Amino acid sequence: MTGTTSAQDAREARAGLAFALSAYVLWGFLPIYYKVLTGVSADQIVAQRIIWSVISVGVFLWLAGRWSEIAAILRVPGHLMRLALSAAVISVNWLVFIWAIGEGRVLEVSFGYFINPLVNVAIGMALLSERLTRWQAAAVAVAVIGIAVQAFELGGIPWVSLTLAFSFGTYAYVRKTVPVGASPGLMIEVLLLSPSHWRIWSTFRWGQPSSSHIRR
Repeated sequence: MTGTTSAQDAREARAGLAFALSAYVLWGFLPIYYKVLTGVSADQIVAQRIIWSVISVGVFLWLAGRWSEIAAILRVPGHLMRLALSAAVISVNWLVFIWAIGEGRVLEVSFGYFINPLVNVAIGMALLSERLTRWQAAAVAVAVIGIAVQAFELGGIPWVSLTLAFSFGTYAYVRKTVPVGASPGLMIEVLLLSPSHWRIWSTFRWGQPSSSHIRR
């Protein structure tokens, strides 16, 4: 039994590593994509992202036969409240991320996601009672020095970087406290966010966003 469990844990670890690497590669290319859309305002892009997430995740859950998980989440007010909080936090992250790229602040965006792992470590130690090994602590110390040097080079307080790092770290912590699957949880989040974006969606014309949403 132990051998089977160890093999399963190893497979899950390899799958997790593959998914993480895939996600970071995709995130690395996202600024290129959003830079092409600099003629469209950040709120319009976020609105599109939310609405299409509702559609794509909804189709995925339907094909996977997992809509019952959505109903189960809705029956637990505590889960719903925490997902509402995570939805609010991630919407701030999305908006600042896209706005900063449109404003030509890609380095600050990258710096924010360089800081993020340290925010995750701090949250894990402070709120989840996790502890670092000696080698992990040494690695964190090196990362802190690198971040301090980069922050000095930027000059001033890198508020874009800090907002992205702390909003993403807070989102990760909140989601960790909600015992729901990744896809059903995302579906609830985008459903909660979508009503406030229907007005923006309604002003969109295929290939021709309304003039009020074009950056002048």
